[in-house]
Amino acid sequence: MKALKKITALLASGLVLGAMDANAAYVPTTLNYSQSSGFVVASPWLTSTDNQGADNSIRWYESSLGVTPPLGTYDTLAWGLPSKNNGGLMLTDPFLVSGNVNQVYSGLRVLGLTGSVTTGADIGLWGAYQPITTLYHKNSTISGDAFTLTSATIASLLSIGSYTDPLHIVPITFTETMNVGGVPGDCPAGAPNGTICDDLFKFQLTSFAPISFTIGGKNYEADFGLGNFSNSSTNFPACVAGVCTVWTAEQVTSSMDVLMRIREVPEPATLALFGAALLGLGAMRRKNT
Repeated sequence: MKALKKITALLASGLVLGAMDANAAYVPTTLNYSQSSGFVVASPWLTSTDNQGADNSIRWYESSLGVTPPLGTYDTLAWGLPSKNNGGLMLTDPFLVSGNVNQVYSGLRVLGLTGSVTTGADIGLWGAYQPITTLYHKNSTISGDAFTLTSATIASLLSIGSYTDPLHIVPITFTETMNVGGVPGDCPAGAPNGTICDDLFKFQLTSFAPISFTIGGKNYEADFGLGNFSNSSTNFPACVAGVCTVWTAEQVTSSMDVLMRIREVPEPATLALFGAALLGLGAMRRKNT
């Protein structure tokens, strides 16, 4: 029995020391990523204040910027011309159109990005956030007679190394304000960015739930956030009842990034083995005392 206890103790000690040595020699992993994002333009995924007009009076456009969006989606939405209340595909970039309130567009643009992301300095530790998508809002002063966006849907495909996440759908609601400062009904967003009356859009906090994946026998977890705000602000991640809000300044183009970080996580079986070894050591020590 004494010999068996010695063998058990040696095995347990070896497992623990092996784990410590592995952690001490841990080399962070860097993985390439690509995020493809676009707006779904089919009804009912896209709505406006004119849900009776052709294509709900929302226009869309495909720029040459960013990663190519998923099939059937477009990276840009636009609205605002009172003389053109029918929606559909545009051949001119609405973000480049200038003029008075009857000639310009407001719009949203979502651009997927490519890059690389690295795990933290040890197993279980997060690496640094990296931008995977940039969302722009061209907040023009448009005619009060124009129909405006009320909801949209972003479809995204994320690849990390050899892993591709299933198609991810993020519904958003949008509020085009009347630019009447100090009137709650006409300016429900207030002016957190210091302009006349901010526009706002909302999304569910669950849209940013972490994902888990395996590459080359290693287990990873990816976590998502928002950052790099320009002419915009948010209450994320302290969202109200699970609904997050982004406010965008008037008469400028604002932007923000969707961010991702990763970490390597140990296999559940390895954790269980280490735990059992530690419990065994503890039990033998109690018996010896």
